[in-house]
Amino acid sequence: MLDVIAIGEVLIDFTPAGRSAGGNEQFECNPGGAPANVAAALSRLGSRTAMISKVGEDQFGSLLHRTLLSSGVDVSDVSFTNEANTTLAFVHLDDQGDRSFSFFRKPGADTFLHSKDVPLGRIETCKALHFGSLSMTHEPARTATRTAVLKAKEAGVLLSFDPNIRFALWESKEEARQNIYWCMNYADILKVSEEELSFITGTSDVEKGSLELQQQFEIALIVVTLAEKGCYYRVAGQDGYVPGFKVKAIDTTGAGDAFLGCLLHKVLENESSLHDLTSQQMSSMLTFANAGAALVTTRKGALGSMPTTDEINQMIEFESNKQFNADRFRPGLHFSPPSNWANDPNGLVYYEGSYHLFYQHHPFGSKWAPMHWGHAVSQDLVHWEHAPIALFPDEHGAIFSGCCVVDWNNSSGLFEDSHGLIAIFTHADIHPETRQPRQRQSLAYSSDKGQIWHKYDGNPVLAEDDLIDFRDPKVFWHPQSERWVMVIVAGDHARFYASTNLREWSLTGEFGKGEGSHEGVWECPDLFELPVDDTGNSKWVLIISIGDHPDCPEGSRTQYFIGEFDGNTFINDNPADHILWQDYGRDNYAGVTWSDIPEQDGRRVIIGWMSNWKYANETPTGSWRGAMTLPRVLSLTSEDESVVLTQMPVREIQQLRKGSVNWKEVTVTPETPFIKKMNEDLLEIEADIDIRSGEEVHIGLKSSGLSEIVIGYDPVQQWLFIDRSKSGVTDFHPSFACKHGAKMVAKNGKIKLQIWLDRNAVEVYANNGLVALTDQIFPDAPIEKVEVSTQSGQVVLDSLQIHTLKSIHIPDGVLEQK
Repeated sequence: MLDVIAIGEVLIDFTPAGRSAGGNEQFECNPGGAPANVAAALSRLGSRTAMISKVGEDQFGSLLHRTLLSSGVDVSDVSFTNEANTTLAFVHLDDQGDRSFSFFRKPGADTFLHSKDVPLGRIETCKALHFGSLSMTHEPARTATRTAVLKAKEAGVLLSFDPNIRFALWESKEEARQNIYWCMNYADILKVSEEELSFITGTSDVEKGSLELQQQFEIALIVVTLAEKGCYYRVAGQDGYVPGFKVKAIDTTGAGDAFLGCLLHKVLENESSLHDLTSQQMSSMLTFANAGAALVTTRKGALGSMPTTDEINQMIEFESNKQFNADRFRPGLHFSPPSNWANDPNGLVYYEGSYHLFYQHHPFGSKWAPMHWGHAVSQDLVHWEHAPIALFPDEHGAIFSGCCVVDWNNSSGLFEDSHGLIAIFTHADIHPETRQPRQRQSLAYSSDKGQIWHKYDGNPVLAEDDLIDFRDPKVFWHPQSERWVMVIVAGDHARFYASTNLREWSLTGEFGKGEGSHEGVWECPDLFELPVDDTGNSKWVLIISIGDHPDCPEGSRTQYFIGEFDGNTFINDNPADHILWQDYGRDNYAGVTWSDIPEQDGRRVIIGWMSNWKYANETPTGSWRGAMTLPRVLSLTSEDESVVLTQMPVREIQQLRKGSVNWKEVTVTPETPFIKKMNEDLLEIEADIDIRSGEEVHIGLKSSGLSEIVIGYDPVQQWLFIDRSKSGVTDFHPSFACKHGAKMVAKNGKIKLQIWLDRNAVEVYANNGLVALTDQIFPDAPIEKVEVSTQSGQVVLDSLQIHTLKSIHIPDGVLEQK
């Protein structure tokens, strides 16, 4: 019994082959045709395949017949005709190997396939029938193809369809669309490119477009190919992205056909119903298909370039080894994306028992590029589960930062007699007339706890045409004025808007011109009220992140203001030139807080992006890049007759402790440092240190190699610092290897340090969170020794505790952290 029968065109691709001595472009002859390529790919992998088609009684027809036969494809039903010549296609390649076509098919022999040429008996006994749309452009091939499809459907044969749209071969685009609709009514598997999806559905949003097709045509498995970026799939109520393989492409002809052949081979090998496929199975199948497609692009031609199973597995193993090396810096305590790029946390909201973390995400590469919203969910702020991408770029642009709120009273009118989640975010594109960057605010909403998001039909809901920088809305309900308040940034200041329905906004005030730091563009605001100690008084906190500036060695960082909010604007308690920093390390940026944490919890919890725009695109983490800080509880306290912000990791982190050792009253001198050897790379260190009789004290975290991270305090300078100049891999950017810190006054000659060490980061909290420093590190080997030392005199470790920690586990069907 045959595994797969393919029906449709076989043709000759003439691909560029340099230039003649006279400078004329030369072409080489390569057998091809999308269905034939799929059949050849399957045969190369060991599947039993046959082809139904017609070729001309010419040398090209004979070449195609021989090539299919030599590729292991059954050609019993590839017949010859003298009614027309074999179809020819001239392929034009650009510098990236991408194609355009010129066809000679007026008519072509393949269009003369008749219903009588279709072996109905063989079709009803095979496992799968694969077809495309190009055999539907003309009669009698159109009827022949439909006859084959109907017979396969009647017999319960799996139907695979690839539109493979070539508009030049259709009478009109509308004719193409209607025939493709007919095909999708019968397809079990649909493979479609981004451009084809946009043509068929009218949307460039792959999530939205694929969902529409699945619902309209009840297609079991839809795969959207994304060229070198990989693919997106939707099957059995689940969807996801599977990354591609980076290769030097010289000819992309046949890549999509190789992909589909590899996928069909794995589907048939699996022998499960499409509706029963798990996310793990889909990831494995599509990784195999992506690798097969990538290999084909490294060779000229199509049909004869299909890869073997061994070649594909070798590529996967090679990439897996690369991934393993990159994952030595995969954090064990901090949230990181399953793959590719992540930056600013977005849409932090607590809803019906779950904390939601959305984040800026580029799912197709490990550097910043058109932004999506990634998504993860947690019940405890420590253990996270990756969820499908929440928001994709669309006709209004990329999806920049924003927030989520719970619309408890359906003030938006977007929920039917219920409540749900509203995302308010920045749409970023280029103005079609001025060609200037344009940023506008839009909405999306979810009625199923954030699983599926619908963009509001009236987007964008807020635009300021005169502002180029206008982004990162943070929205909250203000009970005193009984309306929603939005704080948003506009380059050098914050703006405040009000709304009763989340859809219509009016400006109420501005703050910030000439206030605080302006060493970079203002970004990612947040505004909230906190009690001051136990005084019964409260203050408002306005958080503003500032972007990287070439003249500032610190790069991007976050400042805050203390003051009042009158429902319209913010009023600063401090002088305009008084600057307060949230974190004095190099790697805490764009932090915002969770909304809708229940009142009985009482905490204001923040999380930041653990990187810096100076080198964020260059960190040595390979196929993934970007992580979040530990979530922290914010508080206000009085210090030196002013109110300041303190922060400490959430108490839930303590559940990761798996072992502890304690010391008390340990004296440290230059001759007798304290040394504890460790065989763990995830640590929490608590130290109460008396520094009255000593000078600079160091806590050194040393690897088995040459790496060392030093956390130190200089009592003379009253300076707490991190020195990561010898922390391991530092040469990816000149700004990374450095020593930096903050002023901190000891309390009665003593300091209290709490340190969290991860595989890629260290976080330091001093004097109960009055000062915090967060830094990325990339050690050459795991940390194996903790050493406390002083340069002169003596210091006393009043108490020292070292806790070893368990790693978080992030399930998503693709990645596990252990």
